[in-house]
Amino acid sequence: MKPVLRVLVVEDSTFDYEFLLIAFARHGMAVDTLRVETREEMHTALHDREWDIIISDHNLPQFSSFGALEVLQQSGKDLPFIIVSGDIGEDVAVEAMRSGCDDYLIKDRLTRLGPAVESALARAAMRREKRLAEERLRESESRLSQLAAHLDRVKEEERAALARDLHDEVGGALASVNFGIAALRKHIEASEEGSAALDRLREQVANAALSVQRLMKELRPSILDVGLIPALEWHTREFQRRTGIRTLFSANKEELEFPHEISTVAYRVCQESLINVMKHAQASEAYVELFCDDHNVTLEVRDNGRGISPGDLEKPASFGVYGMQERARSLRGWLEVSSSPAGTTVMLSLPLDEPRTPYLDWPPRLVASDSSPDKS
Repeated sequence: MKPVLRVLVVEDSTFDYEFLLIAFARHGMAVDTLRVETREEMHTALHDREWDIIISDHNLPQFSSFGALEVLQQSGKDLPFIIVSGDIGEDVAVEAMRSGCDDYLIKDRLTRLGPAVESALARAAMRREKRLAEERLRESESRLSQLAAHLDRVKEEERAALARDLHDEVGGALASVNFGIAALRKHIEASEEGSAALDRLREQVANAALSVQRLMKELRPSILDVGLIPALEWHTREFQRRTGIRTLFSANKEELEFPHEISTVAYRVCQESLINVMKHAQASEAYVELFCDDHNVTLEVRDNGRGISPGDLEKPASFGVYGMQERARSLRGWLEVSSSPAGTTVMLSLPLDEPRTPYLDWPPRLVASDSSPDKS
């Protein structure tokens, strides 16, 4: 047996209401109905009971189908809504469909009542399934974003721990070797060949120590403890020294203090952006600018390279840009990548006080891009 259909009927005519019940019976539909005539009665009925569908007359003395549709929408319930009227023009019907009505029928021609009700119920079920799927997707995206933020924090903690181990273990061992070389020199100074071998060994140890220091700074720049501005100044200066790309840094204030999380995200975005400049942009100049007001801190990294195409950001392997975007989202900020034949700009903005809606779209918005490939 088919389940009983719960139908809320908005109708002022007892005769038309009974005729509707006969039409339901002719279509083999068992119904549990309630007739209401006013806005207040409909509001109470929606609040007190659960319904499967609403069928409404178009013109009532104190009400209309558009008013009934408005009451339904204000209730927050997603129920199929069908107009059954003896007097409704095509323009009104089109407007009703645009407003959210599922179908409309003529009172003296209810042969289509059964199929219309079944179709409206099916569409409502599809809407609910779609809404549920979208809610689950948003929850999944939220969990994924939280996981990414957690993994990022864990990664930073591991980097800091590894930097400490390099300093304590490897750095200490290299220092001990250096002292041992100095002690050995006293015993073999008479041997020219032995002295030269010690010099070469000392040079190798010195190079190893420099490598360890560089790795320590890349893993966890201790200069971040001094502040974000000194860290960015040092990094841009080192980037210029290593790559030969002229790199300029500027800030709107001389001293700024930020929470550690904001400083770390801004530094890592600058680091990743400059890596992309070095690898892909074919640029001769790069600019890093930091701007801060009472509410936001903004970092801009731009170059005069060949630009980036929209398709490159959509590639699954674009983990660098994706990582920057996730870092921004973890602090409820946003990241934008813009490009033109004159170069590429990465813009990061992080809120300092009020939480800002994260930039959810992926890939990050690319503005005025040409077709020049830049695989950053």
